Amino acid sequence: MYTFSTKINQEFRNVDINLRHETQILTEEFGINVLYVRNNKFVKCKCFDDLNKTGDSKCPYCHGSGYFNSIQMIPAIESSNSPYSSTNSIQKLKIGVTDQKNEVYYIQQQYNPKERDFILKVTWDKDKNPVDVVKVLELINIWDTRGDNGRTELFACLTNNRTDLMNSFNNTVKSLPKIAINELLKGGKYIWPANIQTDSHK
Repeated sequence: MYTFSTKINQEFRNVDINLRHETQILTEEFGINVLYVRNNKFVKCKCFDDLNKTGDSKCPYCHGSGYFNSIQMIPAIESSNSPYSSTNSIQKLKIGVTDQKNEVYYIQQQYNPKERDFILKVTWDKDKNPVDVVKVLELINIWDTRGDNGRTELFACLTNNRTDLMNSFNNTVKSLPKIAINELLKGGKYIWPANIQTDSHK
């Protein structure tokens, strides 16, 4: 069966040219807009436990990371056919129950995805504002695809479907102020929660 994963693997085999332009074309053709949530390690959430160096898994603000988050709208290509794993499983982790469906998201190199970040699949209204979160995906493994010159051309991100965080993230997205939405639509980042007292790194 010919899938997008197959196409990606073929595109990046024996790379000897600059593929960032081709990656841009593929993203424009196959991609969707998602909300990318990145942990910012320079500002602690009020739930951060200095003894255990962790956040509260039930915290509605940081969603258990222990730190503020930034949110950004980015294009990504989704594929449910992982070239890296062929098993589906339910895993019980310290941070909650995760439903591993081997979904892979391909992200352009400039976004530099990291493990433990999140991809939010959302619905959009006619003005391109986010309406509802339909899926919360935690990045659990990342592969960078490099050209012959060693430069990263594309990231493949294996994800876990975090159904336990759906309500929390949905509430966050629905409560984003207009200034945040405007920033997202311009391609910028917004850091939340801006109105919560925090402890900064010293």
